[in-house]
Amino acid sequence: MNRRTALVTAGVGVLALALAPARAAEWVKLYNGKDLTGWHVIRGKIDLWKANGELLTCTGRGGGCLATDKQYGDFELKLDFRIPPGGNTGVGIRFPPDGWPSTDGMEIQILDDDHPRYATLKAEHRNGSIYTHAAPKAKAHKPAGEWNQYVIRCQGPRVTIHLNGTEIHNVNLDDFSDSLGKGKVPLGKRERRGSIGFPSHGDPIDFRNIEIKEL
Repeated sequence: MNRRTALVTAGVGVLALALAPARAAEWVKLYNGKDLTGWHVIRGKIDLWKANGELLTCTGRGGGCLATDKQYGDFELKLDFRIPPGGNTGVGIRFPPDGWPSTDGMEIQILDDDHPRYATLKAEHRNGSIYTHAAPKAKAHKPAGEWNQYVIRCQGPRVTIHLNGTEIHNVNLDDFSDSLGKGKVPLGKRERRGSIGFPSHGDPIDFRNIEIKEL
């Protein structure tokens, strides 16, 4: 093969790579089913979180917030959760490794709305809310004790959330110019990359099928 032929062949190869379809992002498990490798706890005790086969469980009060060591920017996250009667937790996204979801990032509320203790809560504090900032568009949760599923997609300022297959949020974070007492930085100005985690409030909570796909 002469030099000219080699250059043409190389050029064709480069063009073929450029025209090839991009490889689709793959789902990755955030919890390995064996231990808490890849996770740390903020303002709490890690021994209150248990790796229990397919279940990742908060066993009691004092668990703080379980957070991923790795930070994520644009992603799609899916997980199942189960809470007891009166249960309260959440899914934190894009918060600093040593920060708190609701004040430094964003928290998607998980709550037993049907329990009498929450009868007077505002809509933006109820299950499915972007805590303090936005009420869900629909009531799609199953009762306490049953499994529910969140699918949370973040791409730049756009955040869409489905609960049990129903879209409950489709928002542009740039529209949120106030912190509403939760943190010093307005929601729309907070970092768009950070940890994912679960703030605990003392209730025994189960999570499973925790997977993420980076976009």
